Amino acid sequence: MVKVVTDSACDIPFELVQKLDITVVPLYIQLGDKTYRDGIDIADNRLYYELARSKEIPKTSAPSPGDFVKVYNNLAMETSQIISIHLSQGYSGTFNAAMLAKSYLGNKCRVEVIDSKSVSVGLGLLVIAAAKAAAEGKNLDQIVEIVEQTIALIHMFGKTSSLAHVLKGKRFRLTRWLIFSGKIATALGVKLLGEIYDGGKIRSPTFLFGRARALDRLKRWTESFAPVKELAIAYSTKLEEAEMLAQRLELLFPREHILITKLGGVTSTYVGHGTLAIAFISSK
Repeated sequence: MVKVVTDSACDIPFELVQKLDITVVPLYIQLGDKTYRDGIDIADNRLYYELARSKEIPKTSAPSPGDFVKVYNNLAMETSQIISIHLSQGYSGTFNAAMLAKSYLGNKCRVEVIDSKSVSVGLGLLVIAAAKAAAEGKNLDQIVEIVEQTIALIHMFGKTSSLAHVLKGKRFRLTRWLIFSGKIATALGVKLLGEIYDGGKIRSPTFLFGRARALDRLKRWTESFAPVKELAIAYSTKLEEAEMLAQRLELLFPREHILITKLGGVTSTYVGHGTLAIAFISSK
């Protein structure tokens, strides 16, 4: 059976990771002089406390090639086929670390490393699709084909009330106009919405006042791609907003099949509180 590996930026709930037999390699978060493994060594409450009180955002770093070698070697005792799907190169060096680790394995196990060209639940939906295909008994070539076809069908939109973190984090490739507008919006308390694509670019940036208007805009963007196959919503601090968005989308996608999850530590570091992300797989 093919084994599926990803990194902690996928923001897949722990229970689903276990159910689908997904191996998650943690990224690292540095707070002061201490370094923590994302999703393992640091609680969400501590991270948001640090984000709220510090003028500087915590530093993050990719797993080392050695981290991946250890994971691949362990899985090679159970399988001869691994697919490793990761955070876009536009955000992190995680993909490159996985590729380097692959080169160290030789002929011990076949590993295919995939750049998701996405982040958070965009990456998560790809990983889930791969894990379900593996559970169905598909081989590595078949799963790679499914993932590569699905990458082009992943769409991701988001809104944040904490533009300062987006600007400080420098993980998104922002135009000069958007940086300038973002600074003004931050001062005015305006929400930024947009489509996240191509490893960190923001398309159709929109500035809005009010939660209801922001949620309605996310709904309209999603409806423009209907019908959709899979849909996930991730939130940083406000579960109620994720639930409100899910309710707005019930006519488009059954509520019981919408995955609602919390943004992980690495993602939250660069988007801050009040962030909501929606990702889905379109039909074409």
